[in-house]
Amino acid sequence: MTDFSRRSILSGGIALVAFAGGVPRLVRAQGTGGGFTAASSALDGPDAGPKTPGIQRIVAVCEVTGGGEKVYGIAIEYDIEIDPTDLGLDSFATSVVPAAAGYFPGMPSGPDKNATTEPPAPRAPMAIYTNNEPALRSDKSSALGSFVIVEFAHDTDLSIPTADSNMVAIIQLRDVRTTTGTTYVADPKSWSNIGQRGGNNVAIRGVDDWEQNHWWRDDDRAAWLEYSIYLPKSFLAPGGEEKSYPLLLAVTHSGTSYDGTCAETLTETVIASIWGMPEEQARHECVIITPRYERTTMNDYWEHTADVENTYRLVQSLMSNTWNYGNPNLPDRAGKVLKIDPARVYCTGWSMGAMTTLWLLAKHPDTFAGGLVIAGQQRPQDMVTLADQNVLIITGSDDNKATPWNEKCVPVWREAGAKVTRPDTLLNPALIFPADDQKELTAQINGYLDEGGNITFLTFKGVDHMGSARKFFYITAARDWLFRQVKA
Repeated sequence: MTDFSRRSILSGGIALVAFAGGVPRLVRAQGTGGGFTAASSALDGPDAGPKTPGIQRIVAVCEVTGGGEKVYGIAIEYDIEIDPTDLGLDSFATSVVPAAAGYFPGMPSGPDKNATTEPPAPRAPMAIYTNNEPALRSDKSSALGSFVIVEFAHDTDLSIPTADSNMVAIIQLRDVRTTTGTTYVADPKSWSNIGQRGGNNVAIRGVDDWEQNHWWRDDDRAAWLEYSIYLPKSFLAPGGEEKSYPLLLAVTHSGTSYDGTCAETLTETVIASIWGMPEEQARHECVIITPRYERTTMNDYWEHTADVENTYRLVQSLMSNTWNYGNPNLPDRAGKVLKIDPARVYCTGWSMGAMTTLWLLAKHPDTFAGGLVIAGQQRPQDMVTLADQNVLIITGSDDNKATPWNEKCVPVWREAGAKVTRPDTLLNPALIFPADDQKELTAQINGYLDEGGNITFLTFKGVDHMGSARKFFYITAARDWLFRQVKA
């Protein structure tokens, strides 16, 4: 594995680290998450081995956004707890390798973002503190620990596409003191997070808790389907197997098929991963499953593969309350049987995933309590049974497929007895971000939802198909609505 060069140029307090050669396609290392293979790893790294005084490794601290995976900081691990008193924004030179030219977040069939020869680009820190794990702290205050966290500024508009790979580099420019009084002097050595055993040291908030590479199977039909699952924290606690949980099926888009992996279904978009974020689980604790397809499951001719029905069989297998396939090497889940509340099973998706959601809702009307459909469409005559279901559809006015086809469905649903709320007013996408300040948008959306329609169809002004994936899953009122639905 190519490593960062030891050579560096110090200019104006900024370290420019030479990047030697090309970078092979990333193979993610086995990590510390719930599954055998985590979406990222904070274990394997350069100079792994017995601890020696000083820096042990560095970790790219990332977050998945609507615009893809972004580097929000760098965690620098020492062999012992660090005294934060003397840390300053100039203690380290920090840099992030730009994503490969042509990389397009959400479409892993394109260039690998790490397949680049670009040198690391300096990135200025906005905060520095200590922590006991490779993670950001919301209050940016220090906690006793061996990690120094260098945090970067990040956009409040979470739909902006990422320009980052997940490769980072640092140089320690100033002395660092431990809590025992030992001083680690400044050192021109450059450190990268590129692992020697095939993966990069990356910690992704919320994503590392998923179990990946599970297989649903039907031996009689010789059918199988790969998927990832998020298990709620309370299920992993003692006695968690006695509780019944809501189940959310989150279906991603065709861009995560073909060359995609389970990791990419969780990191290229927020379609699935947003529901497992700690703050979202605090609002709506649930089990989440997201399939990883080997091909596009729905095309624009209204045709689909067997994986659509296999996806429903996967849902059924969870609802049978016999699922006990949690990582057997982790005692908090090994052998536990997962229970699902049959009145609280939900479905969501974008693009191909939204088309799959619509199809599953229509063909299995007795299963799902509600569906959140982001920019997907189906043939009107196949959607008649949605008239008796709870569905929230959100599209953009510049989406020339999802918006007009759902318009064609509205009279079909009304004729079949549905109460459809379809306002003429286009919503303002500028009200979505910052995501933690949506008072005006929430009032508008809840106003439409409170009209009592079992189907609500909303459209945002000036948003195209790709923009809908990057923006609409952040609509808090939509996520809250979904989990208010209960099957009679």
